[in-house]
Amino acid sequence: MGGGFLNMLSKESLRKTFSENPTKYYEVPIFKQEGFERKRCPKCGKFFWTAGGKEFCGDSSCVPYSFFREKEPADYIETWKRYEKFFVDNGHTSIPRYPVICRWRDDLYFTIASIVDFMRLEQGRVVFEYPENPLVVPQMCLRFNDIPNVGVTGRHNSCFMMAGQHAFNYPTAGYWKDRCLELNYEFMTKVMGIPKTELTYIEDVWAMPDLSSFGPCVETYANGLEIVNSVFMQFRKTGEDEFNELDLKVIDVGWGFERIVWYLSGTPTSYDAIFGPVVRDLITKAGLKYDKDLFLKYAKLSGSLDMDVHQDVTKIKKEIADKLGVSLKELDEKLSPLEAIYAIADHSRALGFALADGGLPSNLGGGYNLRVILRRALGFIDEFDFPFSLMDVIAMHSRYLSPLFPELEESLPEMHEVLESEEAKYRVTLDKSRKIVLDLIRKSPELESSKLKMLYESKGITPELIQRVAAHENVEIKIPTDFYAELTKDHVYHEPEGKPLFDPGVLPKTFEAYYSDPDLYECGAKVLSVQGNAVVFDRTIFYPEGGGQAYDTGAVIVDGEEKEVKEVQKVGRVIFHVLSDTKGVEVGKVVRLKVNAKRRRALMRHHTATHILIASARKLLGKHVWQAGARKDEDKAHIDLTFYRKITEDELREIERLANQVVLDGKKVCIKPLDRGAAEKRYGFMLYQGGGAPGKVVRVVEIEDKKGYLDAEACAGLHVSNTGEIGLIKIIREERIQDGVSRLVFTAGEKAVEFVQEQEKILQAAAATLRVAPSQLAETTARFFQEWKDRGKRISELESVIADMYAKEIIANVSEGMPVKRLLDLDADLLQKVAVKLMQSKNVAAVLANKDGDVFAVVSQDLKGKFAAMKLLNDVFAKFGGSGGGTEFFARGKATTPISF
Repeated sequence: MGGGFLNMLSKESLRKTFSENPTKYYEVPIFKQEGFERKRCPKCGKFFWTAGGKEFCGDSSCVPYSFFREKEPADYIETWKRYEKFFVDNGHTSIPRYPVICRWRDDLYFTIASIVDFMRLEQGRVVFEYPENPLVVPQMCLRFNDIPNVGVTGRHNSCFMMAGQHAFNYPTAGYWKDRCLELNYEFMTKVMGIPKTELTYIEDVWAMPDLSSFGPCVETYANGLEIVNSVFMQFRKTGEDEFNELDLKVIDVGWGFERIVWYLSGTPTSYDAIFGPVVRDLITKAGLKYDKDLFLKYAKLSGSLDMDVHQDVTKIKKEIADKLGVSLKELDEKLSPLEAIYAIADHSRALGFALADGGLPSNLGGGYNLRVILRRALGFIDEFDFPFSLMDVIAMHSRYLSPLFPELEESLPEMHEVLESEEAKYRVTLDKSRKIVLDLIRKSPELESSKLKMLYESKGITPELIQRVAAHENVEIKIPTDFYAELTKDHVYHEPEGKPLFDPGVLPKTFEAYYSDPDLYECGAKVLSVQGNAVVFDRTIFYPEGGGQAYDTGAVIVDGEEKEVKEVQKVGRVIFHVLSDTKGVEVGKVVRLKVNAKRRRALMRHHTATHILIASARKLLGKHVWQAGARKDEDKAHIDLTFYRKITEDELREIERLANQVVLDGKKVCIKPLDRGAAEKRYGFMLYQGGGAPGKVVRVVEIEDKKGYLDAEACAGLHVSNTGEIGLIKIIREERIQDGVSRLVFTAGEKAVEFVQEQEKILQAAAATLRVAPSQLAETTARFFQEWKDRGKRISELESVIADMYAKEIIANVSEGMPVKRLLDLDADLLQKVAVKLMQSKNVAAVLANKDGDVFAVVSQDLKGKFAAMKLLNDVFAKFGGSGGGTEFFARGKATTPISF
């Protein structure tokens, strides 16, 4: 399908193109059957379909909410069961949710939509991997771009369920627009009981940022509330102004499950409906009384409220206040405590899912956003002095949601540990921050987002804390509405990798012989390409750098001459070998490949040891421990673990003991190529400890155990076939490399034995020096250290006496109106002690120096104005050279030539 009539493809131009041909892009049989007609909204200009003769499109920015009514709120869990039954009865399979921490995608920290569950990146392209077709999934999602709206508008959340309805690979499978919108209509009218005259279907466009996939979408509204967005992935960009149909099309329907529950409940806000008994219990515990009639009127009008950078929120809230007949201040005072409870309920649920899925609050990456909402919730609890903790609220959510998400309640002990640690850090931040905030607000009540971001990132100071301190000072602080969007936008996506060093062009996939036989260290291969010193063969036994494992080294034998293999890298499906030189290496020539076997075996031991250590750490420290990175070299390796605190020495020893027990047990290490869906179903998302794995078939490395398996990970690395081949695992040290991440540096096999022997050698040498047995070394060094400290204390006391003697002698010889100048045979520390005693005396101005050029000038307080220490010091340097610094009472420096007085 050509699009030459367009100037350039964009979402806006596509919207225009699609709207000009609605029959082709939007109209479906159900619209005709049920009497829907197409109209254009006079307020926003969008096209929509209605069977009730509606004038406006139904968006809350164009019409007020009109579904509020007095009735028993719908239950969250029961509503899901009704949704699930409808779609299962209509040919869909219901699958469990995926984690909210998106470990199967290297470019995302969080699961931001249900379709993300099935999107994989393969050589820069998005491919779909799914366990069933069609399917529905109760996918919890995290988004942080609406934080200031949460609790205020009645409809925004940082954590929400996208009840995903997906069908893949039409026309060979799944279904398309007509069936999709038919199901949509049936669910709305038959399950939700919405009269068709209340429904509006708004036309729009969905597109990937690069237009690699896009298509029409239809948003369904009822009485001012958007309930579902049906996306039809139908086209791809083929040129600046052209697009074609995708061979295989995808239905991506994101039902706003919170909106469904809200609509069925008819409550003033979604929060009153979706959190079940949690919000009601929090309001009761807080003893909160509020004007329900005023709040209901406010809620109906708040649909137009959106703290977007493009809106003047204060102006809109004032307009609402005017309509309600109250002042803006009165409106805020009456509603703020309730809005705070709503925000706490939302943020705590988001944290519960994130922590249960192995996320940790921190200063970096996705953990940064978790800490933002955690501290915002704690700030609200403090501000209104609520009689409950954040952990209390998470526990309430976990119990309520346990029939659908039992993992929340199972993870409460680990959540408690993390929350306790985080709250302690927050309290320390509060104590340090109050003075900073006071100084800040006294200078300026207007704060830019960049300044606020700096305060949060460097000091942990939230806008709510600034406003709270300002309120005590009767100062009104205006927080920019885009603050949280600016704060969190850089912590949703991973940075993409840089451009590859080599160009694979149209070269065929390199046959990876190291997989079929990891013990094959020599073979023949044909040269396919030479790019500078980089060579591509038709097959290789050299493992390329990847998954944290270092590349193999060795040699390529060309016409009897060895060329050193200095580096091996994989780009797409092609493996490049960087040689010491390529003289005589020609396309089509058959050469001999020879891998450094000793290095290969060391790397394999280190890689399998990495898997054993993560399993051991999770067994000891808890399931919230996840791999955050790893590196396996020949001599040593490291694994980075997410953990909320520093790992203790005792815990390190126990992790090491557990790991070596696995080695001693000689457990089988199996390589299992499995269909991705089957692998995820069998192992869960622990599979992605090492990050995302491309392809429909996943290479699973499983360490067997009596109960099934000890560890299973999607991994492209090379491993030993039995844990007994590792020999020994020795943890060298633990490093806290960043907030929330501990690095275990370790070594395995022969290198571990060498390390232990070297440590023993050092101990033997130390023991010989002290003339004791190695077993007595700790006790002896402790005794020597104490004796050294005692001697140091006595020396310090003696130096104080000596300094006192010198000071008294100098004071006794002071001449009225003249500074004393003395050259003393003392080191710098003792000379300083004498100078300090003189400064603390009366009627003394003195310059002291030693033969090393150290100079001190002092003036007692009673001679202020008569002499200045810095001037006395500069007088010395004027004659003997040098530099220094200080105050009018004490100055020190270093002369560049010998001093004589």
